[in-house]
Amino acid sequence: MKNGFKASTALLLTVTIAVAVRSEVPCTTPSRRPGFCVDIRRCTNLYNIVTKPNAPPKGIANYISKAACTLPNVERSVCCSLAEVQREDESVVVLPTECGQAVTDRIAFGNVTKVFDYPWMAVLRHKTNEGDLIDQCGGTLIHKRYILTAAHCLRSDKINVVRLGEHDKSSEIDCNIYKNTRGKVIDRECAKKPVDYEIESFVIHENYQRPMKSNDIGLIRLNRDVEMDDHIHPICLPVTPELRSLQLDRYLVTGWGTTENLTGSDVLLSAVVPHVSNAECLKKWQKARARVYDTEMCAGGDSTVDSCRGDSGGPLGFSVNYNGARFLQFGVVARGANSCGVATLPGIYTRVAAYMDWIMANIKP
Repeated sequence: MKNGFKASTALLLTVTIAVAVRSEVPCTTPSRRPGFCVDIRRCTNLYNIVTKPNAPPKGIANYISKAACTLPNVERSVCCSLAEVQREDESVVVLPTECGQAVTDRIAFGNVTKVFDYPWMAVLRHKTNEGDLIDQCGGTLIHKRYILTAAHCLRSDKINVVRLGEHDKSSEIDCNIYKNTRGKVIDRECAKKPVDYEIESFVIHENYQRPMKSNDIGLIRLNRDVEMDDHIHPICLPVTPELRSLQLDRYLVTGWGTTENLTGSDVLLSAVVPHVSNAECLKKWQKARARVYDTEMCAGGDSTVDSCRGDSGGPLGFSVNYNGARFLQFGVVARGANSCGVATLPGIYTRVAAYMDWIMANIKP
């Protein structure tokens, strides 16, 4: 198995994340890990330490002191590592902590990716009356039953199949081929076949508006649990205050959408795009009478690198320090220039951090 990832979902380390109606508050532990401020009795390891007959070692005692946080009407609360928060009931949603496997920071004029680079990528497909499958949008796997995408991809009932584990649409089995200096194949690394999932249900943000497409975000619930593997693996979301406030100078966008030749790519492409402030983005889009909302972010429009129509719903992200190096999704592809990587108009993305409460409130176990 690549990088030691296990195929069984039973071995996937999960993390308790509260829905919006719960009292848990995101925080960062003294060891710089994401956590929740909870009653110390719900923090398994720390509670076991403080209730032991003997006093905890000095280092541990200092750690517990630094982990202190404040919750209303709670006598003693601590910032508890996500994986150690004890669940109170079965309605609590879980997201994977083993997410966003680190990738190299390398689609019009994009770079061809390798198999296993972006295992969270999803292809949203429409089955025609003739039984053919037509690719419509992109998305990301964020949970064993959920895909994050754009609302405008779900505004009709056309999407009815989600494909995971795809890389090269023209190939049944995707492989990385390794050659020596003479061009002779010396090794190959192949993934399992892509897997198609039917859609159980989907939800569009209740305030999604057309034609301006504000609140352009949606969730797809799959008809069964996803079997995680080295070619199917979830992306990380900004679950802590620190992650939600991060702003980078550049991001990475991935997709199979329209390239600079105005044709869809069979192979997944990626491109690094610079961050553009909302104020600058609005100036560049004024002639098109477009608005840029606080719940959106902009990137790209530099030279001929951009996301294009057909990449809608796909991710804008980058590798960050989150429980080690992890790939975090910052945006969802929402709007862009029809010229696709030619005009100097930045792409407009739904800002994921602004919708974390909405995402958690609409995910079911």
